[in-house]
Amino acid sequence: MNFECAPGWQLGMVGSLFLVGIVVGCSFITKMGDTYGRKPVYGMGLMLNAVAVAIVVFSKTVIITYICLFLLGISITARYYVGYTYNIEW
Repeated sequence: MNFECAPGWQLGMVGSLFLVGIVVGCSFITKMGDTYGRKPVYGMGLMLNAVAVAIVVFSKTVIITYICLFLLGISITARYYVGYTYNIEW
């Protein structure tokens, strides 16, 4: 990604977009788990995580990496918060 010569804010975006994705995901993914059921939301989170990781691995541009890191933050919300509750209820 050539982060060696990039400004510091570009490297900071890697971590911050992931955390912003978690915050955004907490605002609507957990409510979707209560409304539509935890199992489908958990499954969607698993699929979104797998797709986003695959795209990050083969990504050549920084913008696509940023977008996928944001989506990974959202998928973590579905996997950890909704998935935890689903597994406890089961």
